[in-house]
This record gives sequence, structure tokens and C-alpha cells, in this order.
Amino acid sequence: MNSLSIKNFSKQYPNGVKALSNISLEISDGMFGLLGPNGAGKSTLMRTIATLQRPDSGSLFFNGINIHSEHTKLRRLLGYLPQEFGVYPNESAERLLNYFGILKGISSVKERRSKIQEVLELTNLFDVRKNAVSDYSGGMRQRFGIAQLLLNDPKLIIVDEPTAGLDPAERRRFLNLLREISQDTVVIFSTHLVEDVTELCQNLAMINKGMVLMEGTPTNIVQNIETNIWTCDIATDKLSEYKTKYSVLSSSFTPQQKLRVRVFSRSQPSPEFTLSTASLEDAYFLILQITEAEHA
Repeated sequence: MNSLSIKNFSKQYPNGVKALSNISLEISDGMFGLLGPNGAGKSTLMRTIATLQRPDSGSLFFNGINIHSEHTKLRRLLGYLPQEFGVYPNESAERLLNYFGILKGISSVKERRSKIQEVLELTNLFDVRKNAVSDYSGGMRQRFGIAQLLLNDPKLIIVDEPTAGLDPAERRRFLNLLREISQDTVVIFSTHLVEDVTELCQNLAMINKGMVLMEGTPTNIVQNIETNIWTCDIATDKLSEYKTKYSVLSSSFTPQQKLRVRVFSRSQPSPEFTLSTASLEDAYFLILQITEAEHA
């Protein structure tokens, strides 16, 4: 069993922005979702775990390895896919993977060829291995990113906002691939998309303003509010009024061009509301709403 331990981790940038404040998490094998809006501190945490920057305070250990005093040991076990993954123009996937394999210390040509074929087949890119990666679609390029990080059989994988901009079919392929490789590996999946975490992650932490606001399994988090979500269809011009009167979490258009509002309340807010099945999205919007109110 692999284990990542983060204790009392804080990070402040030279411009005074406090990106992370006293973060503590224990993460083991499987998919772990790090859910939060843009600017919440997710990428700072990802880059720090990936040894690209140092914390101001706190400790990070993976399988007993001190991430910030034993960089080389950690990097042998690490696979990292950042938000922006650049590639050399006009170079094929096969040639680039061979280059990455050399950088990762796979010195045997035979071993490198075997591993390259394995990761190309796993990511469903073998048939286009001769094509330039710079000509790939967004989803294919993300799958190539997974192929390159799998070359060294990592035990810790970090993917930062990997589904942003993907069409539904490519998103589905990518999520299925992550699910497949997470059986005996710690995979940290950073995103602002609730549906990705709902479908994929056994455990998650919600983060905003540099702090962990809530953590647990999606099921347990939703159970905390399962009898507190109410819905009502209203005229579109009534939304501001309802936001003033109730804790409105979200709204969406109905086929009748009305707005269906979702409200958090410990009891029925008023007779026109009906009890609704709670979702992880409701819990996420509620915790963000509470945080924003505290920092207002």
C-alpha cells in the first residue's frame, strides 16, 4: 500500500499571496480528488508534491521518502501531468516517448521499446504513434501526457485539471484510462469540475482560499446534507429575490423556461419547495458559499 502524508503545509509567495494554509492530508492508493475553484491553491499543492517548489512550513512524505530532501528518490516514483503540457513540434509520439524514456533512466533500447509499445497501447495511441504529437487533438495530447508519465511505472501520479477543454467523448476516454491505472497507485486528480470527482474518486478534499474545507468519501459528504436540499421552479426575474431570502446553491433552466433553484435549508423553506436528492455538487456549492461569506 502506497501512502502520501501531508502535514501542516503552508506556502506564501513573495507578492504576499498566501496560496496554502496549514494543509494536512493522508492519501493512499486509488483516485483522490482535489476539488476547488480556479485560484483555490490546487496547482500550488500539486507543484509542491511534484518537487517543483518548496513549502514554507510543514512536511510531505511518500512511502517514507521526504519529498523535499530526497528529490531524486521521489522523482523515480513520480508521474506528473501539469495543466499545460508542451511538446516539440513535428516530433512523433514514438520518438518523443523514446526521448522521455532516456531521461527517465531506461537505458536498455529493448526495454525502452517494450515499455513504449505498452504505454501506447494502454492509452490507445499505438495506431497514431508515427504522427506528430503537436497535431493531436486535445484529448489525444492528454492521453500522450499519461503515456509519458507511465514510462517509469510511477507509484505516485499527479494530474492537474486534465479534462479542461476536452469534448465529452475524449473526457470519457481519459477518465476511464485514469481509473484503470489507479488500482495500486496513488493518483491525485485536481479539478474544478464536480462531475469528474463524482465519477472517478473514492476520496476527495474540497479546497478554497488555500484551506481544506472538507474531506471524505463522496457518499459521506453528500450524506451530511441529504435531507437539506430543496427545489422550486420560479420565474427568471425572481432569482435575486430568492437569493436574498434563501441559501440558493444553484439554478438551471427548465423546459418551460423557468428557473429551478436548489436551496439548502434544515427544514422546508416555504410550501412551494419540495425535497430533492442531494448531490456532491450541492455540497460543493454550499461549502464555497460558506467560505465566501466568512471572507466577505
